[in-house]
Amino acid sequence: MAAGRAGRWFLLPGLVFLFAIDLVPLAYSCWVSFYNWWLIRPRDIRFVGLANYTRFADDPEFTRAVVVTTLFTVGAVLVEFLAGLALALLFAQPFKFLRPIRVLLLLPLFVVPVVGATMWRVIFHPELGVLNYYLAATGLGPLPWLSDPRLALVSITLVDAWRTIPFMFLVMYAGLEVLPAELFEAAAVDGASAWQSFRHITVPLLTYIMLLAVLIRGMDAFREFDIIFVLTGGGPGTATQTIQILNYRAFGLGHMGEANAIGIVTLIIVAVMCYVLMRAVLRPQAAPS
Repeated sequence: MAAGRAGRWFLLPGLVFLFAIDLVPLAYSCWVSFYNWWLIRPRDIRFVGLANYTRFADDPEFTRAVVVTTLFTVGAVLVEFLAGLALALLFAQPFKFLRPIRVLLLLPLFVVPVVGATMWRVIFHPELGVLNYYLAATGLGPLPWLSDPRLALVSITLVDAWRTIPFMFLVMYAGLEVLPAELFEAAAVDGASAWQSFRHITVPLLTYIMLLAVLIRGMDAFREFDIIFVLTGGGPGTATQTIQILNYRAFGLGHMGEANAIGIVTLIIVAVMCYVLMRAVLRPQAAPS
């Protein structure tokens, strides 16, 4: 018992460090969000209470940013999940050159987001881009990938999926590798088809892994900034203006109270998302007890 109490003291440095780098800035950001603070006049700071928050309810630009962020998050995570699962199932089958192809598949995961987005900006170029070159050669293009409001959101979603599909693939593949082969062998003996084995064995056993992967990617996609800023800067118009782009612009204009309020709202949304998905993950485990 004494050893257990003594061991807790070793947690103290880590807790102090966590408090210093996380909780103190968060508390300061929350405090600033209750003030009207414009950096052009830094000494003119006025307490406005919840005004920075209540104005979001009547701000169509913020509402539009929430909708765009939600569409981007849902679309990106859905594409990444389906593609990652399909690739994991494919690579779970033994075939030649499996290892080198698997390594190549993981390369986008190690590309710096800004570098990857810049590369895709060149690919999407309306005149010099290689994508429009081949589309024009087949009579299907060129297409205004980043300048058309309808295509811009699709384009940034696909680029984000390109970068993070390897993560989903890696998680799903690792889960498939540890599934007991005896279950599939018994199902094959009983005459189960590949679809029946996938539906009744693979999916139930991978449920927790799938939900955790979706949770991690959902929180990450909701906070995405680099790729969107490099590709479109939130445009054309407000077609790809997410909450993070709106937050960046508020900071750029020196509206510190409004910018910090947007950051706190984002934190609350991500926390709620995390709570809901974690409940979905833990509920099946808690049911038997």
